[in-house]
Amino acid sequence: MNLENCILTYSGRYVNLLKPDPTTIHITDIAHALSQINRFGGHTRRFYSVAQHCVLASHLVPLKYRLHALLHDAAEAYFGDMVQPLKRLDGSAQYRTWESMMQAEIFDRFGLGMEQSDECKACIQEADLIMLATERRDLMPPDATPWAILEGVKPRNGNISPVSSHLAESMYLSRFKELAGVL
Repeated sequence: MNLENCILTYSGRYVNLLKPDPTTIHITDIAHALSQINRFGGHTRRFYSVAQHCVLASHLVPLKYRLHALLHDAAEAYFGDMVQPLKRLDGSAQYRTWESMMQAEIFDRFGLGMEQSDECKACIQEADLIMLATERRDLMPPDATPWAILEGVKPRNGNISPVSSHLAESMYLSRFKELAGVL
């Protein structure tokens, strides 16, 4: 096996980042990795995982898009979480392409098809922005500076209570089983 461009995952599988084999993509690896990754590059007041973010986002979209929302950041299990200002830079274009390819493979692996409808993308984007506004309110240092991306976006009702990485992993797997019907 050529291990160039591969990472070794939590479950002991190698995943090729540039040409992923769908049989190497497993929900246990995704849940574990996302539960270990802190949102906002670690600049939250308390640990808050990408896994918990995805679980919460999955509750904000119509039923038919909930699994998409749960998996919307799943590529980060293999690529890590890059802060948005860095990800949007011109020099990150190739990274964005590779991440999008991985995300499409993950959706396909779990029966969601490689292409999302515009309606699905819009629902997930709205949920992601609502979560961003909520996370800023509940988890970031107090700051009144407006964020253009959040103009007109209202946080969700209820505060976020960050959970441990172990609990976030469990929540993610439970939510996946609930939405996909299998583990």
